[in-house]
Amino acid sequence: MKLAQALAALALTGAFASAAHADTIYNIPSPLTTTPYTNTATVTAGSIFTIGANAFNFTDTYNFSIINTLIDGTAVTINLDLGGLGYHISNLKLDLFDTSNTWLDGDIVTDANDTSVSIDLGAPLATGSYYFLVRGFADGQDTNQGIYTFSTAALTTPVPEAKTYGMLLAGLGMIGTMVLRRRG
Repeated sequence: MKLAQALAALALTGAFASAAHADTIYNIPSPLTTTPYTNTATVTAGSIFTIGANAFNFTDTYNFSIINTLIDGTAVTINLDLGGLGYHISNLKLDLFDTSNTWLDGDIVTDANDTSVSIDLGAPLATGSYYFLVRGFADGQDTNQGIYTFSTAALTTPVPEAKTYGMLLAGLGMIGTMVLRRRG
């Protein structure tokens, strides 16, 4: 019985290991819309590199583009799945860049209790191409792997309906009438 459990755990670990590897490029269906895009990735340790005081051993890139002028911003959340098989990621970092490699915003896990990074851009993103960089240190105790879930969606600016403008004009007219009556 224990042999069967051990073989099942080994097969599960192998399935996770083949799901995704370090330095993977994903293309989010373009253009970015309000429908959430979600991708769960299993990462394995690659070559270690450092940025400042933080060590990383995987980098995943998510490419996307915006062509709709009604896009107000982009909300992105990455959650860690710490799992029960020793999977873990530390130093999880999320950065947003434009195609000229200009950094626009970012977030990094700050301590052991912080299990997600997120960007919520309130400022409009101009029409164009962008990419998210997801970096981290896969340091699982037993597997040297980690799992994260990346999800993103565009935020839209509501367009007022014609009757909203009509109500606004009627309200301004009523205020103007009240001002004129007070003066008289």
